[in-house]
Formats: sequence, structure tokens, C-alpha cells
Amino acid sequence: MELREEWALRLAQQGEACGELGSDLYRRLLGLLAEEVRVGATTWDVLASAGDLRFGQAGPLRLLGAAHRLALSGQDQQWAALLPSCGGRVPADDGVLLVQWRALVERRHADLVEGMGREVQTNEVGRAAGLALAAAEARLGEARLIEIGSSGGLNLRLDRFEIDLAGVVLGHPESPVHIRPEMRAELGGLRHSGLALPTVTGRVGIDPFPVDPSSEDGRLTLRSYLWPDQVERFERVSAAIEVARQVPAELLTTSEDADTAEVLESVLDRGGSSIVMHSIVWQYIPTEMRWRITEAMERAGSRSTTTAPLVWIRYEPDEWDRRRAAVWMRQWPYGGDRLVAHVDFHGRWLEPV
Repeated sequence: MELREEWALRLAQQGEACGELGSDLYRRLLGLLAEEVRVGATTWDVLASAGDLRFGQAGPLRLLGAAHRLALSGQDQQWAALLPSCGGRVPADDGVLLVQWRALVERRHADLVEGMGREVQTNEVGRAAGLALAAAEARLGEARLIEIGSSGGLNLRLDRFEIDLAGVVLGHPESPVHIRPEMRAELGGLRHSGLALPTVTGRVGIDPFPVDPSSEDGRLTLRSYLWPDQVERFERVSAAIEVARQVPAELLTTSEDADTAEVLESVLDRGGSSIVMHSIVWQYIPTEMRWRITEAMERAGSRSTTTAPLVWIRYEPDEWDRRRAAVWMRQWPYGGDRLVAHVDFHGRWLEPV
């Protein structure tokens, strides 16, 4: 009972977060599933197979991602008929939605259990706006892009997206990926004059479970963790996957023999100008590993020069207001740590500071 209640709270909390970020479908469905788990219905049988998952391992999103994967792959047309991402329509009645979910669990119990073992791999391309603004403000002529927790590394191609910040366009103006966040403050003054992204000399992603966006399975994985009633977001990520297929990146896997800090340090040891970035990843990294990554950055920073600088961009939850994220940038050898912008978790709006 205690474990069921914990999972019910996780489902309810995730539902509230999805609602705040614009997914009414997942808000409704996760709220219904929270009650299902409290009474021990069939959904609990699926979740109990992975009951030891930590909160940070996003169990509710694993479950819904597994269901979305079945719809996108054509393995469950009945569930697909309810999802806008598959051309379907969400039922207006909660009772109908719950009946359809229960039927899915009965049909695809084993597939959903298997899906609970997959890591959530969300490459939110909308975050590229905040990352790109910081990269442009670093004022580097060229740099290698390194992403921690890169998943499929879609944002490693941010220079190939069209990022329109109320008339200030960064990236590639003819890109199929168009990112236009609501700007809640103007880009003005000397600090924002002549903004441009550096020439990218290399793209390296670091992840325990990297996804190859050039493969059909990788494409399915990245799309399955998007929220199916957010069609614009879905279409944008699909376009970014096509860009990634044309623009190669090196995806490195961490392991027991070479963890995130060690892999990062090995890449930084290659020399040259580097931008290390991550977005909504830090909270999922164990505390000890965060310290080790920070130490690796400090060591690399101490070796940097004005001709081979190092930049660290963090797009992470704002510690002062958890309803938003914040983009911070630290520069070596000549700069400090400063706040670049407040941002939406999915990049829907951006407020330069």
C-alpha cells in the first residue's frame, strides 16, 4: 500500500507538470492513473514491475512513452486513434479515456512492462533557443559543442536550426526547424549587438544510453517520449531528426569503466575551444557525479587560454522559482558565471536578463 501510494503521488505530480507545460491529455490521463494505482488496478501491475525506480528516473513518462511507442509503430491502432500525433482524436470524456487505457493495458501488458525498462529520452528542441543565446553571447569564433545527457544529440545541431529571437536570427535561416519562442524581454544594448553562433568544429554527445537519430529505432524512441497532443512540438522534433541524419555527431556512451566525468574530461583533453552544455539533466545526475563533472570542468578551465577558451552553459530548473528554468553561462579563462535568461522548460518563452 505504501509503495502504491508513492507511485500514485508520482503520477499525480507528473500530471500536474504536464498540464502546466501544455499537455491536457497527459494531465487528465495521469490523474486518472493515479487513482487506478491507489486501488491496485491493472496499471499497478505494470508499474510494480519497475517499482524500485527512483523518482528521477521518470517512471510515469516511461509508461506513457511505451504506450505512445506502440501507437507510433503501428502495433496498436486502437490507442493510436486517440492520439493527435498519430492523426487521432482525444476523447472529451474521462470515462471513455480510462476505458480505452484499460483496454490497452489488457492487450499490451507485456509491451508496457518492457517499456518500463527504457530510459526516458526527450530531446526538446525548443530549448535550443536558450542554449543558442548563451552560445552566441560567449562571442567565440569557433568551438566544439559537447552535450552532457545528450540522448539523440538533436541540440548538438542547434546551429543548423532557424532560431528567431524577435528578429535576431541565430543559426540557419533556411532550416526546416523553426524555433520562435515568445520573447518576454528585448535583446537590446551592447551586450546583444551583433550576436552570432560560433562555427561548430565538432559535435560530441555524452549519455549513458545514447540514441542514434539516424536509425528507425532511434527516431521512434525520440518521438515516443514527446507528448502526443502537442503536435507542433512533435513536428519540430521530427524535422530536427531529419537534420541530425544529415549532420553527423559523435555520441559517446558512459559506463562503469568510463563514467560521465571521465568521458567529458577525455573530450576536453582534445584541446581547442569548447562549449559544454546540458538542459534539464542535472537533477537526474547523482550528487557525487555532479561534483566530479564540476571538478573536470574546473581542471579544464584552468588549462584554457584566450585562444582556446571553455564555456559551460546550463539550462536547468531555476533554484529560486521552480516554475521556470534558468540559463547560466560560465567562461574560462576570462569570464565569470552569469545568468543569461529565464526560460520555459520546453522553450516556449525566453526572457533575457
